[in-house]
Amino acid sequence: MTNFEKKGFFKIIDGEKLLLKLSKQFYEKPAVMAAAYKFTHKCIILIEPLEEGYVGVWFQAKNNESLDMVPDLINDFCNEVLDQQVRLDLEKRYGNLRDTIVKRAFLPIESSSKNQK
Repeated sequence: MTNFEKKGFFKIIDGEKLLLKLSKQFYEKPAVMAAAYKFTHKCIILIEPLEEGYVGVWFQAKNNESLDMVPDLINDFCNEVLDQQVRLDLEKRYGNLRDTIVKRAFLPIESSSKNQK
């Protein structure tokens, strides 16, 4: 049993699958889905709701590979899902500002000079 398993970070199920439990309080569905998509070439991933307030992400090695590589993938997945959630949070917070800057940057020159007078 690894330290991560002891802390409840993930569980090994049936000796061939690992279950990562994520709190919906911290991670939204789009962040979990985007992170999972980035790992589909490395392992089989299934996402399903667990008890109230949690989502389960199941990992299984592809092509009868050893399960030993999956804990490292879970560490990478946790970093990726955090990155995706931060991106979503930043978009919510600053998306309008970005849109305004882009809109302003692509205004025709005449229109821009009229607004400055």
